[in-house]
Amino acid sequence: MNRYKSLSAAALALLFLAACGSTGIDDVLGGGGSNRTGAYEIRGTVDSVDPNGRSVYLTNVTGYTSMLSSGSDAVRVYYDENTRVEYQGNVYRPENLERGDQVAVSVDEEGNILVAQSMRVLHNVSGGSTAPGDTYGSTVTGTVRNIDTSRRTIEVDRGYSNTVIVEYETATPVYYNNQTYRVTDLERGDQIDIRVRNLGGGRMMADTVTVTRSVSGGSTAPQTGMATIRGTVSYVDTTRRTIELQSASWMNNFDRGTTSGSNRVVIQYGTNVGVEISGQIHPVTGLERGDVIEVQVSNAGSTMPIAQRIFLVQDVRR
Repeated sequence: MNRYKSLSAAALALLFLAACGSTGIDDVLGGGGSNRTGAYEIRGTVDSVDPNGRSVYLTNVTGYTSMLSSGSDAVRVYYDENTRVEYQGNVYRPENLERGDQVAVSVDEEGNILVAQSMRVLHNVSGGSTAPGDTYGSTVTGTVRNIDTSRRTIEVDRGYSNTVIVEYETATPVYYNNQTYRVTDLERGDQIDIRVRNLGGGRMMADTVTVTRSVSGGSTAPQTGMATIRGTVSYVDTTRRTIELQSASWMNNFDRGTTSGSNRVVIQYGTNVGVEISGQIHPVTGLERGDVIEVQVSNAGSTMPIAQRIFLVQDVRR
């Protein structure tokens, strides 16, 4: 997925200057820091870290000044060798941050660029919340990879080779379609949201589990009605709002079913459909040739199924 098409030409020029021998943010931005507006704090979730460009891309950002508030909840923050990341009394580098970490960042504005002075990890995606007395850490979103009934753990695939283990109790409820189930009813491939509480020491306990997509809702062959299809994006036609998939296969219970007759399927999508990545919605226009996606479709037996939900399985750029 090409998520950073909004990076301005000025920012790209700054990255180029940085690669040509600058030693820090002041060098990149003109030196001296005389244009800084004064530090203030923003909060957000780490989407990616670019060590070469010395920047962190944050989503779900709050705390913008009026200058930077443009309706977007995502922003790129630049750092240098002096930028510290504090977590549980220890100091780390921004490069140690992981996708999904929630951070508070003390920033300066320099023109339309945000410069990080320091960062604090509010929630470590690999180990729960750091806030004292915080009983409930957050929601873990991902796909069921394994249920270990002997250890009472759920292994959740959060995407991009990021997995997390969440413990559960025999009474932990699982909600799906207004009905309540047990954790042992979950299947490999189910997409879930888990409300967790921090047990300390990197352990998390599930309080509730909500199934947002049941893998059994798919179909082993193209049939009229709802089904799930997986394939590799060949192209996206934004005019006709269609996606062509190659190496397409209909899915059931996380196993690949029979491939379509031509191994290519064209899917129609509406203006209200986006691509779901780790619980967040991104525009379909961000899909690129080579991305692997799963699509829940209606009218599966027709010549052009209609997309209801789209999930990114593998990013061609990663």
